[in-house]
Amino acid sequence: MPITGAWLKYRRRLSVKITAEKLPRSLLSLQIELDKDRLERGLDQAARRLSQKYPVPGFRPGKVPRFIIERTFGRGALIEEASEDLMNKALRDALKQENIQPVGPATLAEISSSEPFIFTVHVPVAPTVDVGDYRAIRVPLDIRPIDEETVDVAMETLRERHAVLKELDNPRPVQEGDHIRVRLDTIVDGALLVEREDGEAAPEHTLDVVAGRLVKELYAGLLGMHIGETKAITALMADDHPEERLRGKEVTFKVELLQIQERLLPDWDELPVLENFEGALEALRARTRAELEETARQEAERKALNAYIDQLVAQTSFDVPEVMIRELAEDLLEEEGQQFARYGITLEQLLEYRGQSRDQAIDAWMGEAERQTKINLAIREVLRREGLTVADAEIESEIGRIALDYAEEQRESVTELLRSNMRSTISTLVLDRKLRERLLAIAAGTAPTLDESAPSAPEARAPAPEEPAASP
Repeated sequence: MPITGAWLKYRRRLSVKITAEKLPRSLLSLQIELDKDRLERGLDQAARRLSQKYPVPGFRPGKVPRFIIERTFGRGALIEEASEDLMNKALRDALKQENIQPVGPATLAEISSSEPFIFTVHVPVAPTVDVGDYRAIRVPLDIRPIDEETVDVAMETLRERHAVLKELDNPRPVQEGDHIRVRLDTIVDGALLVEREDGEAAPEHTLDVVAGRLVKELYAGLLGMHIGETKAITALMADDHPEERLRGKEVTFKVELLQIQERLLPDWDELPVLENFEGALEALRARTRAELEETARQEAERKALNAYIDQLVAQTSFDVPEVMIRELAEDLLEEEGQQFARYGITLEQLLEYRGQSRDQAIDAWMGEAERQTKINLAIREVLRREGLTVADAEIESEIGRIALDYAEEQRESVTELLRSNMRSTISTLVLDRKLRERLLAIAAGTAPTLDESAPSAPEARAPAPEEPAASP
Protein backbone atom coordinates (compact mmCIF):
# COMPACT_ATOMS: atom_id res chain seq x y z
CA MET A 1 0.00 0.00 0.00
CA PRO A 2 1.60 3.33 -1.03
CA ILE A 3 2.24 5.84 1.75
CA THR A 4 1.77 9.55 1.04
CA GLY A 5 2.96 12.54 3.02
CA ALA A 6 -0.37 12.86 4.80
CA TRP A 7 -1.48 10.95 7.91
CA LEU A 8 -3.38 7.87 6.80
CA LYS A 9 -5.82 5.81 8.89
CA TYR A 10 -6.01 2.08 8.40
CA ARG A 11 -8.52 -0.55 9.39
CA ARG A 12 -7.99 -2.69 12.48
CA ARG A 13 -6.36 -5.95 11.48
CA LEU A 14 -4.16 -8.26 13.49
CA SER A 15 -5.36 -6.34 16.57
CA VAL A 16 -3.32 -3.21 15.83
CA LYS A 17 -4.34 0.15 14.42
CA ILE A 18 -1.73 2.02 12.40
CA THR A 19 -1.29 5.64 11.51
CA ALA A 20 1.53 6.29 9.04
CA GLU A 21 3.42 9.38 7.95
CA LYS A 22 6.21 9.67 5.39
CA LEU A 23 9.16 11.58 6.86
CA PRO A 24 12.28 12.96 5.09
CA ARG A 25 15.28 10.67 4.47
CA SER A 26 13.01 7.74 3.53
CA LEU A 27 11.72 7.27 7.07
CA LEU A 28 8.22 6.01 7.69
CA SER A 29 6.67 7.04 10.99
CA LEU A 30 4.28 4.37 12.27
CA GLN A 31 2.01 5.13 15.22
CA ILE A 32 0.75 1.76 16.42
CA GLU A 33 -2.17 1.30 18.83
CA LEU A 34 -2.86 -2.09 20.45
CA ASP A 35 -6.40 -3.12 21.25
CA LYS A 36 -7.33 -3.89 24.87
CA ASP A 37 -7.36 -7.67 24.48
CA ARG A 38 -3.83 -7.72 23.07
CA LEU A 39 -2.59 -5.47 25.84
CA GLU A 40 -4.15 -7.71 28.51
CA ARG A 41 -2.58 -10.83 27.01
CA GLY A 42 0.76 -9.08 27.05
CA LEU A 43 0.30 -8.13 30.70
CA ASP A 44 -0.54 -11.75 31.54
CA GLN A 45 2.76 -12.89 30.02
CA ALA A 46 4.63 -10.10 31.78
CA ALA A 47 3.12 -11.15 35.14
CA ARG A 48 4.39 -14.71 34.65
CA ARG A 49 7.89 -13.42 33.90
CA LEU A 50 7.88 -11.19 36.99
CA SER A 51 6.66 -14.06 39.16
CA GLN A 52 9.66 -16.10 37.98
CA LYS A 53 12.13 -13.27 38.59
CA TYR A 54 10.91 -12.20 42.01
CA PRO A 55 9.71 -14.71 44.66
CA VAL A 56 6.40 -13.96 46.36
CA PRO A 57 5.89 -15.62 49.77
CA GLY A 58 3.36 -18.45 49.67
CA PHE A 59 3.63 -19.03 45.90
CA ARG A 60 5.89 -21.12 43.70
CA PRO A 61 7.95 -19.23 41.04
CA GLY A 62 5.88 -18.63 37.93
CA LYS A 63 2.61 -19.57 39.66
CA VAL A 64 1.69 -16.23 41.23
CA PRO A 65 -1.73 -14.94 40.07
CA ARG A 66 -1.56 -11.81 38.02
CA PHE A 67 -3.67 -9.75 40.41
CA ILE A 68 -1.11 -10.49 43.18
CA ILE A 69 1.77 -9.40 40.92
CA GLU A 70 -0.10 -6.27 39.92
CA ARG A 71 -0.94 -5.42 43.54
CA THR A 72 2.67 -6.13 44.63
CA PHE A 73 4.60 -4.31 41.90
CA GLY A 74 1.98 -1.92 40.52
CA ARG A 75 0.31 -1.83 37.12
CA GLY A 76 2.96 0.59 35.81
CA ALA A 77 5.74 -1.92 36.47
CA LEU A 78 3.70 -4.61 34.75
CA ILE A 79 3.21 -2.43 31.65
CA GLU A 80 6.93 -1.57 31.64
CA GLU A 81 7.84 -5.27 31.75
CA ALA A 82 5.42 -6.02 28.91
CA SER A 83 6.23 -3.03 26.68
CA GLU A 84 9.29 -4.29 24.79
CA ASP A 85 7.72 -7.61 23.88
CA LEU A 86 4.43 -5.94 22.97
CA MET A 87 6.14 -3.40 20.72
CA ASN A 88 8.35 -5.92 18.92
CA LYS A 89 5.44 -8.25 18.14
CA ALA A 90 3.10 -5.41 17.18
CA LEU A 91 5.74 -3.93 14.88
CA ARG A 92 6.28 -7.24 13.10
CA ASP A 93 2.52 -7.58 12.62
CA ALA A 94 2.24 -3.99 11.38
CA LEU A 95 5.01 -4.41 8.82
CA LYS A 96 3.41 -7.60 7.55
CA GLN A 97 -0.07 -6.06 7.59
CA GLU A 98 0.95 -3.07 5.47
CA ASN A 99 3.55 -4.92 3.33
CA ILE A 100 6.34 -2.58 4.43
CA GLN A 101 9.90 -3.68 3.61
CA PRO A 102 12.39 -1.99 5.98
CA VAL A 103 15.98 -1.45 4.87
CA GLY A 104 17.24 -1.19 8.46
CA PRO A 105 16.17 -1.55 12.07
CA ALA A 106 13.27 0.53 13.34
CA THR A 107 13.85 2.99 16.19
CA LEU A 108 11.42 3.90 18.94
CA ALA A 109 10.33 7.54 18.74
CA GLU A 110 7.96 7.63 21.74
CA ILE A 111 5.40 5.81 23.85
CA SER A 112 2.58 8.33 23.89
CA SER A 113 0.12 6.34 25.99
CA SER A 114 0.11 3.23 28.12
CA GLU A 115 -3.69 2.71 28.21
CA PRO A 116 -4.54 2.46 25.41
CA PHE A 117 -1.00 1.35 24.53
CA ILE A 118 0.20 3.64 21.72
CA PHE A 119 3.78 3.95 20.51
CA THR A 120 5.53 5.44 17.49
CA VAL A 121 8.47 3.97 15.60
CA HIS A 122 10.52 5.28 12.68
CA VAL A 123 11.18 2.67 10.00
CA PRO A 124 13.77 3.25 7.24
CA VAL A 125 12.35 2.17 3.89
CA ALA A 126 13.72 1.91 0.37
CA PRO A 127 15.04 5.21 -1.01
CA THR A 128 13.22 7.14 -3.69
CA VAL A 129 15.22 8.39 -6.65
CA ASP A 130 14.13 10.65 -9.52
CA VAL A 131 16.81 10.94 -12.21
CA GLY A 132 14.78 13.37 -14.29
CA ASP A 133 15.45 13.52 -18.04
CA TYR A 134 18.70 11.59 -17.85
CA ARG A 135 18.62 10.99 -21.62
CA ALA A 136 19.01 14.73 -22.27
CA ILE A 137 22.48 14.89 -20.72
CA ARG A 138 25.20 15.33 -23.35
CA VAL A 139 28.94 14.91 -22.85
CA PRO A 140 31.38 15.11 -25.80
CA LEU A 141 33.82 12.23 -26.32
CA ASP A 142 37.13 14.07 -26.68
CA ILE A 143 39.69 11.50 -27.89
CA ARG A 144 43.26 12.76 -27.85
CA PRO A 145 44.83 12.35 -31.33
CA ILE A 146 48.00 10.27 -31.55
CA ASP A 147 50.66 12.02 -33.64
CA GLU A 148 53.97 10.70 -34.90
CA GLU A 149 55.91 12.34 -32.08
CA THR A 150 53.83 10.45 -29.50
CA VAL A 151 54.52 7.19 -31.31
CA ASP A 152 58.23 8.06 -31.43
CA VAL A 153 58.30 8.53 -27.66
CA ALA A 154 56.49 5.22 -27.10
CA MET A 155 58.90 3.37 -29.39
CA GLU A 156 61.85 4.97 -27.63
CA THR A 157 60.39 3.77 -24.31
CA LEU A 158 60.22 0.22 -25.68
CA ARG A 159 63.84 0.49 -26.75
CA GLU A 160 64.87 1.88 -23.36
CA ARG A 161 63.50 -1.25 -21.64
CA HIS A 162 66.27 -3.23 -23.26
CA ALA A 163 69.11 -0.84 -22.47
CA VAL A 164 72.28 -2.39 -21.03
CA LEU A 165 74.51 -0.55 -18.54
CA LYS A 166 78.27 -0.78 -19.12
CA GLU A 167 81.10 0.43 -16.91
CA LEU A 168 83.38 2.97 -18.59
CA ASP A 169 86.56 1.60 -20.13
CA ASN A 170 88.35 4.86 -19.36
CA PRO A 171 87.44 7.77 -17.06
CA ARG A 172 85.56 10.58 -18.78
CA PRO A 173 83.00 13.30 -17.94
CA VAL A 174 79.23 12.83 -18.14
CA GLN A 175 77.82 12.64 -21.67
CA GLU A 176 74.33 12.65 -23.14
CA GLY A 177 72.60 9.33 -22.49
CA ASP A 178 74.72 8.25 -19.49
CA HIS A 179 73.28 6.55 -16.44
CA ILE A 180 74.74 8.18 -13.31
CA ARG A 181 74.62 7.70 -9.54
CA VAL A 182 74.67 10.87 -7.45
CA ARG A 183 74.11 12.25 -4.00
CA LEU A 184 71.48 14.91 -4.46
CA ASP A 185 70.02 17.59 -2.22
CA THR A 186 67.17 19.86 -3.31
CA ILE A 187 67.18 23.26 -1.61
CA VAL A 188 64.18 25.58 -1.82
CA ASP A 189 63.69 28.84 0.09
CA GLY A 190 67.06 28.20 1.76
CA ALA A 191 66.04 24.87 3.31
CA LEU A 192 66.34 21.22 2.35
CA LEU A 193 63.24 19.87 0.62
CA VAL A 194 63.74 16.57 2.48
CA GLU A 195 65.11 17.05 6.00
CA ARG A 196 67.71 14.70 7.47
CA GLU A 197 69.77 14.32 10.62
CA ASP A 198 72.92 16.41 11.10
CA GLY A 199 75.92 14.64 9.61
CA GLU A 200 73.74 12.32 7.52
CA ALA A 201 74.83 12.08 3.89
CA ALA A 202 72.60 13.34 1.11
CA PRO A 203 70.33 10.60 -0.35
CA GLU A 204 71.58 8.70 -3.39
CA HIS A 205 69.73 8.77 -6.70
CA THR A 206 70.23 7.28 -10.15
CA LEU A 207 69.53 9.49 -13.16
CA ASP A 208 69.51 9.03 -16.91
CA VAL A 209 71.12 12.09 -18.47
CA VAL A 210 68.67 12.38 -21.34
CA ALA A 211 67.25 15.64 -22.67
CA GLY A 212 63.60 16.06 -21.67
CA ARG A 213 63.76 13.66 -18.73
CA LEU A 214 65.37 16.08 -16.30
CA VAL A 215 64.84 19.74 -15.48
CA LYS A 216 66.68 21.47 -18.32
CA GLU A 217 69.07 23.37 -16.02
CA LEU A 218 69.91 20.18 -14.12
CA TYR A 219 70.45 18.30 -17.39
CA ALA A 220 72.79 20.99 -18.72
CA GLY A 221 74.66 21.22 -15.40
CA LEU A 222 75.32 17.47 -15.22
CA LEU A 223 76.92 17.31 -18.67
CA GLY A 224 80.70 17.46 -18.33
CA MET A 225 80.86 16.61 -14.61
CA HIS A 226 83.57 14.25 -13.37
CA ILE A 227 83.30 11.51 -10.73
CA GLY A 228 83.90 13.03 -7.30
CA GLU A 229 82.91 16.51 -8.45
CA THR A 230 80.31 18.50 -6.51
CA LYS A 231 78.24 21.21 -8.16
CA ALA A 232 75.36 23.53 -7.20
CA ILE A 233 72.88 23.90 -10.07
CA THR A 234 70.11 26.51 -9.93
CA ALA A 235 66.84 26.02 -11.78
CA LEU A 236 63.47 27.77 -12.03
CA MET A 237 60.71 25.23 -11.57
CA ALA A 238 57.55 25.21 -13.69
CA ASP A 239 54.32 26.61 -12.29
CA ASP A 240 52.63 23.21 -12.79
CA HIS A 241 55.37 21.11 -11.18
CA PRO A 242 53.97 17.93 -9.54
CA GLU A 243 55.55 18.89 -6.20
CA GLU A 244 53.41 21.77 -4.94
CA ARG A 245 56.19 23.21 -2.76
CA LEU A 246 58.41 23.71 -5.84
CA ARG A 247 55.93 25.36 -8.20
CA GLY A 248 57.32 28.57 -9.64
CA LYS A 249 60.24 28.50 -7.17
CA GLU A 250 63.97 28.92 -7.74
CA VAL A 251 65.58 25.67 -6.63
CA THR A 252 69.20 24.72 -6.04
CA PHE A 253 70.31 21.15 -6.73
CA LYS A 254 73.48 20.24 -4.84
CA VAL A 255 74.97 17.29 -6.74
CA GLU A 256 77.89 15.00 -5.95
CA LEU A 257 78.71 12.62 -8.82
CA LEU A 258 79.52 9.09 -7.63
CA GLN A 259 79.41 6.87 -10.72
CA ILE A 260 79.01 7.00 -14.51
CA GLN A 261 77.74 4.11 -16.61
CA GLU A 262 77.23 4.02 -20.34
CA ARG A 263 73.78 3.08 -21.56
CA LEU A 264 73.91 0.81 -24.59
CA LEU A 265 70.66 0.74 -26.58
CA PRO A 266 69.82 -2.04 -29.03
CA ASP A 267 69.63 -1.35 -32.73
CA TRP A 268 66.11 -0.56 -33.89
CA ASP A 269 65.99 -3.66 -36.08
CA GLU A 270 66.60 -5.81 -32.99
CA LEU A 271 63.61 -4.39 -31.13
CA PRO A 272 60.86 -6.68 -32.54
CA VAL A 273 62.80 -9.78 -31.48
CA LEU A 274 63.51 -8.33 -28.03
CA GLU A 275 59.78 -7.60 -27.67
CA ASN A 276 58.85 -11.15 -28.76
CA PHE A 277 56.96 -9.60 -31.67
CA GLU A 278 56.44 -11.58 -34.85
CA GLY A 279 56.93 -8.98 -37.52
CA ALA A 280 59.15 -6.18 -38.73
CA LEU A 281 59.84 -2.86 -37.02
CA GLU A 282 57.12 -1.03 -38.96
CA ALA A 283 54.55 -3.61 -37.89
CA LEU A 284 55.66 -3.16 -34.26
CA ARG A 285 55.28 0.59 -34.70
CA ALA A 286 51.77 0.08 -36.11
CA ARG A 287 50.83 -2.10 -33.12
CA THR A 288 52.23 0.51 -30.75
CA ARG A 289 50.16 3.22 -32.44
CA ALA A 290 47.02 1.07 -32.18
CA GLU A 291 47.68 0.49 -28.47
CA LEU A 292 48.15 4.24 -27.91
CA GLU A 293 44.92 4.98 -29.78
CA GLU A 294 43.04 2.37 -27.74
CA THR A 295 44.43 3.83 -24.51
CA ALA A 296 43.40 7.34 -25.64
CA ARG A 297 39.91 6.09 -26.47
CA GLN A 298 39.53 4.38 -23.10
CA GLU A 299 40.74 7.50 -21.28
CA ALA A 300 38.28 9.68 -23.22
CA GLU A 301 35.45 7.26 -22.44
CA ARG A 302 36.39 7.23 -18.75
CA LYS A 303 36.33 11.04 -18.61
CA ALA A 304 33.05 11.24 -20.53
CA LEU A 305 31.45 8.58 -18.31
CA ASN A 306 32.57 10.34 -15.13
CA ALA A 307 31.30 13.68 -16.43
CA TYR A 308 27.95 12.12 -17.35
CA ILE A 309 27.59 10.53 -13.92
CA ASP A 310 28.47 13.82 -12.22
CA GLN A 311 25.70 15.59 -14.15
CA LEU A 312 23.29 12.72 -13.56
CA VAL A 313 23.80 12.85 -9.79
CA ALA A 314 23.59 16.65 -9.78
CA GLN A 315 20.13 16.63 -11.43
CA THR A 316 18.78 13.64 -9.47
CA SER A 317 16.60 14.12 -6.41
CA PHE A 318 17.24 11.63 -3.64
CA ASP A 319 15.40 10.61 -0.49
CA VAL A 320 17.79 8.15 1.16
CA PRO A 321 17.59 6.68 4.66
CA GLU A 322 20.62 7.61 6.74
CA VAL A 323 21.02 3.98 7.81
CA MET A 324 22.01 3.03 4.24
CA ILE A 325 24.69 5.70 4.16
CA ARG A 326 25.98 4.82 7.60
CA GLU A 327 26.21 1.12 6.74
CA LEU A 328 28.36 2.00 3.72
CA ALA A 329 30.49 4.33 5.88
CA GLU A 330 31.09 1.39 8.22
CA ASP A 331 32.08 -0.77 5.24
CA LEU A 332 34.50 1.90 4.02
CA LEU A 333 36.09 2.09 7.46
CA GLU A 334 36.47 -1.69 7.52
CA GLU A 335 38.08 -1.59 4.06
CA GLU A 336 40.52 1.03 5.31
CA GLY A 337 41.29 -1.20 8.28
CA GLN A 338 41.97 -4.15 5.97
CA GLN A 339 44.43 -2.07 3.96
CA PHE A 340 46.40 -1.14 7.08
CA ALA A 341 46.21 -4.74 8.30
CA ARG A 342 48.56 -5.69 5.46
CA TYR A 343 51.22 -3.70 7.28
CA GLY A 344 50.45 -5.23 10.66
CA ILE A 345 48.37 -2.28 11.90
CA THR A 346 44.97 -3.09 13.37
CA LEU A 347 41.96 -0.82 12.98
CA GLU A 348 41.98 -0.23 16.74
CA GLN A 349 45.62 0.90 16.59
CA LEU A 350 44.85 3.18 13.66
CA LEU A 351 41.94 4.83 15.49
CA GLU A 352 44.04 5.22 18.63
CA TYR A 353 46.79 6.93 16.61
CA ARG A 354 44.22 9.31 15.11
CA GLY A 355 42.58 9.95 18.46
CA GLN A 356 39.20 8.83 17.09
CA SER A 357 36.47 6.63 18.45
CA ARG A 358 34.88 4.17 16.04
CA ASP A 359 31.76 6.35 15.76
CA GLN A 360 33.89 9.41 14.98
CA ALA A 361 35.75 7.46 12.31
CA ILE A 362 32.46 6.37 10.75
CA ASP A 363 31.23 9.98 10.83
CA ALA A 364 34.38 11.00 8.94
CA TRP A 365 33.45 8.56 6.15
CA MET A 366 29.82 9.72 5.92
CA GLY A 367 30.47 12.29 3.17
CA GLU A 368 32.16 9.78 0.88
CA ALA A 369 29.55 7.16 1.72
CA GLU A 370 26.73 9.53 0.76
CA ARG A 371 28.49 10.37 -2.52
CA GLN A 372 28.91 6.70 -3.42
CA THR A 373 25.37 5.85 -2.35
CA LYS A 374 23.91 8.56 -4.59
CA ILE A 375 25.99 7.43 -7.56
CA ASN A 376 24.94 3.80 -7.09
CA LEU A 377 21.26 4.67 -6.69
CA ALA A 378 21.20 7.00 -9.71
CA ILE A 379 22.93 4.45 -11.94
CA ARG A 380 20.68 1.68 -10.65
CA GLU A 381 17.61 3.75 -11.55
CA VAL A 382 18.96 4.41 -15.05
CA LEU A 383 19.63 0.69 -15.42
CA ARG A 384 16.04 -0.05 -14.38
CA ARG A 385 14.59 2.48 -16.80
CA GLU A 386 16.75 1.29 -19.68
CA GLY A 387 15.60 -2.28 -19.07
CA LEU A 388 19.07 -3.77 -19.59
CA THR A 389 19.30 -7.48 -18.84
CA VAL A 390 21.73 -10.30 -19.56
CA ALA A 391 20.75 -13.34 -21.60
CA ASP A 392 22.18 -16.81 -21.07
CA ALA A 393 23.78 -16.66 -24.52
CA GLU A 394 25.68 -13.50 -23.50
CA ILE A 395 26.98 -15.20 -20.36
CA GLU A 396 28.13 -18.22 -22.38
CA SER A 397 29.85 -15.95 -24.88
CA GLU A 398 31.71 -14.14 -22.10
CA ILE A 399 32.74 -17.44 -20.51
CA GLY A 400 34.13 -18.56 -23.85
CA ARG A 401 36.03 -15.32 -24.29
CA ILE A 402 37.60 -15.61 -20.82
CA ALA A 403 38.53 -19.25 -21.40
CA LEU A 404 40.54 -18.25 -24.49
CA ASP A 405 43.03 -16.50 -22.20
CA TYR A 406 44.07 -19.91 -20.82
CA ALA A 407 46.15 -22.68 -22.36
CA GLU A 408 44.16 -25.01 -24.58
CA GLU A 409 44.46 -27.93 -22.18
CA GLN A 410 42.98 -25.80 -19.35
CA ARG A 411 40.02 -24.31 -21.19
CA GLU A 412 37.55 -27.11 -20.56
CA SER A 413 38.09 -27.11 -16.77
CA VAL A 414 38.11 -23.29 -16.66
CA THR A 415 34.85 -23.16 -18.61
CA GLU A 416 33.21 -25.62 -16.22
CA LEU A 417 34.43 -23.65 -13.20
CA LEU A 418 33.10 -20.38 -14.60
CA ARG A 419 29.73 -21.94 -15.39
CA SER A 420 29.28 -23.62 -12.02
CA ASN A 421 30.85 -21.23 -9.50
CA MET A 422 31.12 -17.82 -11.15
CA ARG A 423 28.07 -17.52 -13.34
CA SER A 424 26.57 -14.65 -11.33
CA THR A 425 29.91 -12.82 -11.39
CA ILE A 426 30.15 -13.23 -15.16
CA SER A 427 26.58 -11.97 -15.50
CA THR A 428 27.48 -8.86 -13.49
CA LEU A 429 30.53 -8.24 -15.68
CA VAL A 430 28.43 -8.43 -18.83
CA LEU A 431 25.73 -6.17 -17.38
CA ASP A 432 28.33 -3.61 -16.25
CA ARG A 433 29.79 -3.50 -19.76
CA LYS A 434 26.36 -3.11 -21.35
CA LEU A 435 25.48 -0.33 -18.92
CA ARG A 436 28.76 1.47 -19.62
CA GLU A 437 28.14 1.28 -23.36
CA ARG A 438 24.57 2.51 -22.95
CA LEU A 439 25.59 5.47 -20.76
CA LEU A 440 28.23 6.52 -23.31
CA ALA A 441 25.62 6.23 -26.07
CA ILE A 442 23.18 8.37 -24.06
CA ALA A 443 25.90 10.97 -23.44
CA ALA A 444 26.66 11.06 -27.18
CA GLY A 445 22.98 11.19 -28.17
CA THR A 446 23.19 7.89 -30.06
CA ALA A 447 21.31 5.60 -27.64
CA PRO A 448 18.53 3.47 -29.17
CA THR A 449 14.97 4.60 -28.58
CA LEU A 450 13.45 2.99 -25.52
CA ASP A 451 10.75 0.41 -26.22
CA GLU A 452 8.10 1.42 -23.73
CA SER A 453 6.55 -2.03 -23.93
CA ALA A 454 9.78 -3.80 -22.96
CA PRO A 455 9.94 -4.97 -19.35
CA SER A 456 12.27 -3.08 -17.05
CA ALA A 457 15.18 -4.75 -15.35
CA PRO A 458 14.23 -5.96 -11.87
CA GLU A 459 14.88 -3.31 -9.27
CA ALA A 460 17.47 -4.24 -6.67
CA ARG A 461 16.32 -3.85 -3.10
CA ALA A 462 18.29 -3.63 0.10
CA PRO A 463 17.63 -6.67 2.30
CA ALA A 464 15.18 -6.21 5.14
CA PRO A 465 16.34 -7.19 8.62
CA GLU A 466 15.17 -10.62 9.73
CA GLU A 467 13.74 -9.39 13.02
CA PRO A 468 12.80 -5.68 12.78
CA ALA A 469 12.39 -4.35 16.28
CA ALA A 470 11.85 -1.04 17.98
CA SER A 471 14.71 -0.01 20.22
CA PRO A 472 13.29 1.11 23.58
